[in-house]
Amino acid sequence: MKKSMNNYSTLKMHIAFTILSLVMLGLVPLAAQDPGSAPASTGGTNPVSPKLNRFSLGLKITHLYDLKSTSFDLLTTGALANDPQGLKGSKTRFDLAGGLEANYFFSPLFSMDLGFEKGSMTGANEREYYESQVSFLTLGANISLKRSIRTEDYKFVPFARVSLSRASYDAERRFVSDDVVFNTTNGTTMMYGLGLGCRYYVNQKWSIFVMSEYVAANTDAWDGYDYGSGSDQMIKSSIGLKFAFGKEKHVDQTLAWQDNRVDQMQSRIESQMSTAVKTISDSVNQTLTNYLNRSEVKDSDEDGIVDKFDKCPNVAGLFSNNGCPPVEEIVKEEKKEEAAKAAIEKVGGEDAKAKVSPITSANSEGSSSRQLSTDEKYRMKNEILVEMYAVRFSHNSYQLNIDAYEHLNTVAVILRNNPSYTIKLQGYTDDLGTVTYNKQLAEQRANAVAEYLYSRGINKSRIQIEANGKENPLDDNSTKIGKANNRRVELKLL
Repeated sequence: MKKSMNNYSTLKMHIAFTILSLVMLGLVPLAAQDPGSAPASTGGTNPVSPKLNRFSLGLKITHLYDLKSTSFDLLTTGALANDPQGLKGSKTRFDLAGGLEANYFFSPLFSMDLGFEKGSMTGANEREYYESQVSFLTLGANISLKRSIRTEDYKFVPFARVSLSRASYDAERRFVSDDVVFNTTNGTTMMYGLGLGCRYYVNQKWSIFVMSEYVAANTDAWDGYDYGSGSDQMIKSSIGLKFAFGKEKHVDQTLAWQDNRVDQMQSRIESQMSTAVKTISDSVNQTLTNYLNRSEVKDSDEDGIVDKFDKCPNVAGLFSNNGCPPVEEIVKEEKKEEAAKAAIEKVGGEDAKAKVSPITSANSEGSSSRQLSTDEKYRMKNEILVEMYAVRFSHNSYQLNIDAYEHLNTVAVILRNNPSYTIKLQGYTDDLGTVTYNKQLAEQRANAVAEYLYSRGINKSRIQIEANGKENPLDDNSTKIGKANNRRVELKLL
């Protein structure tokens, strides 16, 4: 009889290990699924971001309740075992154990935990009672019981679990009448459990859990007396608080399963709509481009007046002036042309192609050793018109002013008429502020000039930007005028 009981206990242990193995083999591979892949079937796991919280650590308190087992009350000798139970009489207590538990989620459905608990247990029958110091090292596997149709993240997550424990006990069996110890047992044993629980997520970091398990020990000596009749059983009911590590929400709050047919249909519709919109957009853009490139509607200077009716097609102008700039602007352009022409006439020799600033050209007394070619004169004239004026800025600002717009309109026309030209924009500041801040401000000023030239039809690949900050001051920074002169963007044709 005793041998058959041991075989029965061994069979139960094999069943418990088999259940845990099947759970692990069946569910752990879910974690290896590519998070970005969609299941091929009509239903599948919900994609899980690797950034979601997966690991948590917490504290728990467990109530230990010894169940009365009646299966083996009749011993082989014919005597009654009369198994003790918890919360029976004055000799028993509300038994508690406390401990730690770490939990890791392999997927939204499957997690495992490892915990340690230590406490005490009591139990009694009509004549005897026992007191025992106990501890449990438990490995648990949990399956979340989530609904298949849901649109919001979970706050309450019910789950089922199986567990295996290595438990130790140190028990004393006493008589109720006189508290005399008549037997002691101690040792370690394996325990297996089945249970249900629920997790509640207060926020992304903290969660509360409750669970209850039926647990069976692979020994009959747990209660201080070994009848050799089978195993002791108990109910473990726990409540605990856990903290999740990571910056995102917990993976346990995400959907576990979803029907992908709606997603696939929506994806097809979105793809078809995107293709249709792109086709229509390309067709409209091509039609518009073809229309704008027709000679009767072409507007080279983008002033809103087509070249056919624009008397100044390469310079932005006013409708009231037949597409030409106001008279005063024409005068300014003529003065620039005259200054450029005078500067070119004063330059010769090997320096014929050198860039000439307004100051050096006005004060130069050099003589020409040869006549400049037409191409050289044309190139030099464009360089002077571009580089004649630096773009000035107010204190701590990168906003363009009216004078800047006028000068940049001229620069844009020259660049449009000469597609081979590239230009460098060199940003500068006065000496107020830190080096880092001035570099940033200088770059913002150069970018402001570049953005305006982009808007006038100049390709980004033809413009270089250089932020020099307060380096290479043009004037004395000790005066207001000097600081104003240093707040600039210089334009250099390359």
